[in-house]
This record gives sequence, structure tokens and C-alpha cells, in this order.
Amino acid sequence: MRLDIDNMSYEDLLALGEFMGNVNTGLADEKILKCVREVVCCSSDQTQNDLDDQDDGRCVICLEDYKDKDVLGTLKCNHDFHADCIKKWLQTKNSCPVCKAAAA
Repeated sequence: MRLDIDNMSYEDLLALGEFMGNVNTGLADEKILKCVREVVCCSSDQTQNDLDDQDDGRCVICLEDYKDKDVLGTLKCNHDFHADCIKKWLQTKNSCPVCKAAAA
């Protein structure tokens, strides 16, 4: 049976959402630790080109600039994020926020 959600009222859609519940496509903590490679950001060692390659030196999850001594988490697709930001993201979704590649 297929539902026709186009003709459902707002209240019907809310009830359907409550009935279906949440779907978690995230990863377990053990898998997150295996797929995130952590490095310490060292701005003195980076050239402007390196910062440009890292999405303008900014975490695309929290939108904060990378600072010296920040711990960055890198996925196998080579996209960098603040380590805490990407770990929290991966608890909800098993994909890179930039390219949508599977993290694990």
C-alpha cells in the first residue's frame, strides 16, 4: 500500500511522522573512531593555498574558521572538519556533509 501524502493535511502529516518515528542512519562510536583521522591544525605550517583547499579554512558544519591548534577530523574523501563537529554529524548521518560519500 502506498500513501498519497500530497493530499494529506498538516495534522495528518504530523500524525504520520509520529507513527513512523525517527530513522537513524548514523554510525556507532566505534565506527566513527575508525573512519575519522584526526590532525592538529597548525596555521603556521599552512600556506594560503592549503587553507583555500580546506573550504576557505572553515568548517562547513559549524561555519567557524579553523584556528591554530584546532583538532580537525578528515574523512576518507579528504574533506576536513572540526573533529567534534564531524563526530557529532556521523552519529546522525553516515555521509560526508560536502560530497555525500559514505563515511564508513
